[in-house]
Amino acid sequence: MADIILPRLDDDYEESAVIFWHKQEGDAVQKGDALVEVQTEKAVQELEADTDGVLEKIVVRRGEVATVGDVLGIISEVGADTSNADVVSETSASPVAATAEAERTERSFVRVSPRLRRLAKELNVDLTKTNGTGNGGKITEKDIRIAAEEGGSTAGEKLAGIRRTIATRMKASLDNTAQITETAYADVTKLATFRENYKGKMSWNSWVLYATVQALKDHSYMNGTYENAIWKPSEEIHLGIAADSEQGLYVPVVKNANDYTLADLDREVKERVQAVHTKKIDAENLSGSTFTVTNLGGYGVHFFTPIINPPEVAILGVGKIEPHLVLEDGSVIERMRLPLSLTFDHQIIDGAPAARFLQTVMMYLEMPEKMV
Repeated sequence: MADIILPRLDDDYEESAVIFWHKQEGDAVQKGDALVEVQTEKAVQELEADTDGVLEKIVVRRGEVATVGDVLGIISEVGADTSNADVVSETSASPVAATAEAERTERSFVRVSPRLRRLAKELNVDLTKTNGTGNGGKITEKDIRIAAEEGGSTAGEKLAGIRRTIATRMKASLDNTAQITETAYADVTKLATFRENYKGKMSWNSWVLYATVQALKDHSYMNGTYENAIWKPSEEIHLGIAADSEQGLYVPVVKNANDYTLADLDREVKERVQAVHTKKIDAENLSGSTFTVTNLGGYGVHFFTPIINPPEVAILGVGKIEPHLVLEDGSVIERMRLPLSLTFDHQIIDGAPAARFLQTVMMYLEMPEKMV
């Protein structure tokens, strides 16, 4: 017999949720086969078989939460006599029963995105009884909301997986810091033209991120971590980029962003965000950030109050670029402006130094030639 143990996949958290079993009880298993998909506190990862055999028993089933060191399942050796073993399930004793159990499990598990599954839980909607109107009969968000209106309830559910992680970290952030937010507009009229004529089309977000990195070089007191009453400023800028996904909010990290060119940073950020969306991001690229940027401009948001990503001491929020009219020399002209919201921990940083950092970010955005 060989136990399938949940390993430590994250240094900070103990629990992971089982998302999907690739094998059913009674299935043959070869070393290296993907066995089970688990959602750690920061990412989704697959666990592989360490030995050949038969998946004798699934201990932690789909949707359940396990702790590091827990037995997720049991693999028996091929041909082993398990007739007297108390770990043998009824389904594994009979191939017919195992097949029937697998079919019942498949019928009871509707394949929808984690985001829609979370919504269904919040609205207490039974997905197995929900009619799908999407392509191929897939269940859509509208289907879930209609089902909720027709008979679902808003009974609460215990948070798990990434949602629980976000809740824990954000609550701890507010409990352990003295957060204040300063806001300002950056005039990006010149950058709009500069960007169009610059070699290689970079996204607006990449320009903002690059300007932030340059400003952090000038104001290193904004970059670092504060943990267990110890402030650790960092010369290396490990830039966190808040990224929304179907699973929830992730913060992939570009390590040593201070060494990157604009083009390099643009490429690295796109690769990290893509890895989040395809669930191929690993824990290494989701930890160690010293400053984070979060952009809600694409959602039409202007100013907001981003919450610090602990143990960092500051976070920059980016809003929607918009045209506006100003009076210059008696004439009304159109300019482009970008709203910025800087949240910082007043335990470590005072208002004036934070404002000087924000001014520097604005300066780089308003004079892009200084960045390249």
